[in-house]
Amino acid sequence: MWRGVAYHPQVLDGRSIVVAGGTPGAKFVAYPIEDPATGDALVNWVLEVRHGLSAPPPDGPGRRVTAAEARAGLSSWKLPWIDLTTLAERSSAVFEYPMADRDPLPRWSFGRVTLLGDAAHPMYPMGMNGGSQSIVDTRVLAWCLAREDDPVAALRRYDRMRRPAVNALVLANRNLGPEEIIARAEEHGGPLPTGQAEQITTRYKRLAGATAAQVNTRRSWTVRAIAADREGLHG
Repeated sequence: MWRGVAYHPQVLDGRSIVVAGGTPGAKFVAYPIEDPATGDALVNWVLEVRHGLSAPPPDGPGRRVTAAEARAGLSSWKLPWIDLTTLAERSSAVFEYPMADRDPLPRWSFGRVTLLGDAAHPMYPMGMNGGSQSIVDTRVLAWCLAREDDPVAALRRYDRMRRPAVNALVLANRNLGPEEIIARAEEHGGPLPTGQAEQITTRYKRLAGATAAQVNTRRSWTVRAIAADREGLHG
């Protein structure tokens, strides 16, 4: 992935995310990362570029992409809402990031040590779930620690609650996750029938625990309330 940030005139309504293209290696994404009240807005953009690796991917950002390379990489894209040349030229820095994940782990917790976020479940950036699931990890971990007197038991409980669900997302993202809709539309030659598109998105939302029904019926992970309940039980 080539990633850059640049000021650009508002795209569509100013709060839209653009996902263009189909399968990995042929995709462009752009979205604002500040409130575009007036004038230009700061836009984060990503271009996926397919090429073979001559060495293992680095742990962090890779090499710096030149403005000329960025312009050349974006030159084949024609999007009516975005001036791609402007994005390339206004980006103070464009870096190359490898797209990589890891096989799901059979265990996260080891005694008083556990994993969360990308350390536990690095995944392909489909459905924007890496960061979201990391936040949920943290909330559930805090809940478990507040719920259990024994921190080792708390970490085991957190592992049981989170690992199977997130491992399923890692595997789903290898198969494009919700962006399967884009790939299927490309094969179809146009927008998918509504029912087929909804089937794909609903399946992924359920995996992520993000359907309206799941969110509205789930118990709160508020730690303060749990701690107060425990004080009442022990008082």
